[in-house]
Amino acid sequence: MANVILSLLMIVGGVALLLSPQEALFVVALALGFYFVAYGLHTLVYYLTMARHMTGGLTLLFIAVISIDIGSLVLAFSSKPHASLMLYLVGYNMFTGVLAIARARESKALESRWKASLARGIVNVALGVACLVFIGSDQIVTAIFCFGLFYNAGVRLARSLRPTEIIYIP
Repeated sequence: MANVILSLLMIVGGVALLLSPQEALFVVALALGFYFVAYGLHTLVYYLTMARHMTGGLTLLFIAVISIDIGSLVLAFSSKPHASLMLYLVGYNMFTGVLAIARARESKALESRWKASLARGIVNVALGVACLVFIGSDQIVTAIFCFGLFYNAGVRLARSLRPTEIIYIP
């Protein structure tokens, strides 16, 4: 349910940014900064309470620290929303893209679903590269950001509505 709400908020934010880019850019930069800090703190608490005893739990610690760092940087540059937007686009898209590609490789090795994860990773890396290429144009950067919001909202929504398998161990 949280992914559905977050997806809808991402879509609303993208539409607001397209309709009123200058005013919405500052609000989006602040929202992103607070989101990353909150997500990083939530993941850090989860790591400290449970995940440190799990296989692969150390990865969550790294994700928590990097999320807090990205959120802090975005908040520090929120007075210059263009700079914080650039940090978000490059940092988040590259980071999640590389993680998605790594997950796809792991899933392929385990003979599980991997194509959607690979596609998401490639699109996120491409968004980060496109942001670096068009760094001088606010309109193009805003369009890239909105496309990234819409794409990631669609992926989240599709993933949250997909039926999951439940494995019962007798």
